[in-house]
Amino acid sequence: PSSYTSDLSRDDSTFNPILPLMEDRSERSSNSEGEVVSGSMIKIKVQSHDDSTERTVLLSSSDLTKLTNEHARSLQGVLETCAGAFDASEYIVTTTAEIELGVVLRNLRCLSIQYGETMNYVESMMERQLVAAIGKRLTQDDLQTYVRYHDARLLSPAPKPFSLSIRRPEHYPTGLVSIETVDDKNDCIHSHSRQVNVGSMLNIALNSATQVQLSGNQYLHGWMNHRFGADKKNHRLVARARQFSAFILVIGTMTDGTTLDPKDAIIVQDKDELLIPLLLEEIPTAREFKDAIKSLSPEQQRFAQAYRSMQLSSSVFGVCVVQIKPQLEALLGLPADALDKEMKLTQDLMELFVEYQVPSDLLSYNGHSESAALEDKIANVKANVKAVMDVIEYQKEKQLKDERARTDMAMEEMLQQEEQMPPPAQYYGASASSANLKRKVKGGRGRAHPPKSIERFRSLERAAPSMAMAACADEGDYMCEAADSISIDDEGGAGGYKGAADQTENGSRTNDIDGQGTTSGRGDPGDSITQEGVDFTLIPKQLDQSVERKVDAASLRSTTIKTSSNWTRNRQMNLLSKPERHSLDTDGIRREKSKAFDLLDALSRSGSLAIAHSELHVVVAMTHCFEKDLMGTVIRDNVNPIEKIECSTLLLASAVHGVSARELVCDANELRRLRMTMPRLLEG
Repeated sequence: PSSYTSDLSRDDSTFNPILPLMEDRSERSSNSEGEVVSGSMIKIKVQSHDDSTERTVLLSSSDLTKLTNEHARSLQGVLETCAGAFDASEYIVTTTAEIELGVVLRNLRCLSIQYGETMNYVESMMERQLVAAIGKRLTQDDLQTYVRYHDARLLSPAPKPFSLSIRRPEHYPTGLVSIETVDDKNDCIHSHSRQVNVGSMLNIALNSATQVQLSGNQYLHGWMNHRFGADKKNHRLVARARQFSAFILVIGTMTDGTTLDPKDAIIVQDKDELLIPLLLEEIPTAREFKDAIKSLSPEQQRFAQAYRSMQLSSSVFGVCVVQIKPQLEALLGLPADALDKEMKLTQDLMELFVEYQVPSDLLSYNGHSESAALEDKIANVKANVKAVMDVIEYQKEKQLKDERARTDMAMEEMLQQEEQMPPPAQYYGASASSANLKRKVKGGRGRAHPPKSIERFRSLERAAPSMAMAACADEGDYMCEAADSISIDDEGGAGGYKGAADQTENGSRTNDIDGQGTTSGRGDPGDSITQEGVDFTLIPKQLDQSVERKVDAASLRSTTIKTSSNWTRNRQMNLLSKPERHSLDTDGIRREKSKAFDLLDALSRSGSLAIAHSELHVVVAMTHCFEKDLMGTVIRDNVNPIEKIECSTLLLASAVHGVSARELVCDANELRRLRMTMPRLLEG
């Protein structure tokens, strides 16, 4: 190879000015700053900053000029050396300009590598200093702990844990509903909360003909979530019921200020623990949305804007809790607290409403005197419940008796058909003659064999279904065909006939729907619904506009909350057993929703009776997103996440409480500090 090739590969001859150099100077000399370097090709002037902080750590402008000029001088020397080597070379393969271009490009590559290594060194040094100052390497959980501590001291009212106790005034709680983080601690999230729409009605559509109205309290919650890099935390909705207690949980989204679109519903009772995973989906910010659609056609922009409006409106997550006992008292005409100690009666009533869809008119108090004693009213309701239960048991026994009679008749007919047909030779043995076969068939006639088989089948049927089917196989194929027409419940007994129960349930459900067609539970919406108050669906749109107008819109995103399709329920089957974990798939969730809707239909008398003992909790979620983890955000991006989250929290709390951000700050010193860091948010 030629001599210029070896000179081109030498990178140590060029001075690299990118070095992690800093100095500790208490006083900066004006002479050194204005010193003119003789023979310098490049002069660097340090840019002045608005703040009065003296940057005594950085090198002076004269030092930076010297380093830069040394790099230019050494690079010029390398270029001259390469040009001379090219002239003296006997191999002519390229020009001098191409050699100089190659040298400059290789030098730029070395500068780029040196810059990356220098910045990594500086960042690692600052990270070690930060860890040494704090005592440990901080994580997202540590920042969450500080944010809760800081919000409690900064804001009034402060965020509270989203842990809702389900109770009536002066009563023991019946359960608990909370949103928890899925980790080792299972901490509840904190949200900004206030009660809204006092005295207004909430509508929940059970089907196209029935709409339930709830007059309970309504609450608005604002949840500020944080995400650093790709580290997304998982959350879940948890519902727990106490022993001998029950409530209905309805989950959905708000379609307008007074209507909840129910996606899921379930009855939580008797120490059930329900775990529902939540899916958080972040919506692009207003600025990102506008940047993405600015190159689209007007028709495409209007389509995107309409769909984004739907996204923001559907991000309002609603959780409705309905207490069963007080509504049962109102439905049956009993005084308040009448069913507090009637546990067996409450369970029987729920079974009749959910399993058999019995009309409430058959169970309610039908006495002539409203001033009757409490014991007399409860006794009247108990008598009505017992009468309905007796009718159900009688229908079960009657249907089971009819099915047994039809089964006996079917077996008799099949036995007669068998006697008229010659049996197969292998049934009696291959060596038997036709005469012997005729004698066996003739001897088998009469009434001795069929009653014996039927009696054996009945005894085994009462013992266990599996043994009955085994006996069918021994007696012949005709017995198995007769047994296939019988549906036996796993619980056994006269009340265990499954087909009759299904017929009763389907028939009562059909009659109930037919009755709703003539007397729908709907009333005039203008008479019961208060139009004034907070429209939950407008909160995300207001936040979206405020984020674009007042704060940095690149990191604060509206977030939709949805439920997963795989639920988990911990249930104790009886008082002596331990709780067992069961999974609920899509079909199981649909069945639980059907049961909850049947009970809601009964409690509301198909929409004609408003449900007073209920609560609606609406959650509006926003996520503050950072591109790197916590240490990377502080060290590499040089961003204080506390100030960013502080600004986002004030914005969300202002929208939830309906006041300006400065009215939420309780400390005057903190307010002066915030005016300097975020004047746009506190203006006006």
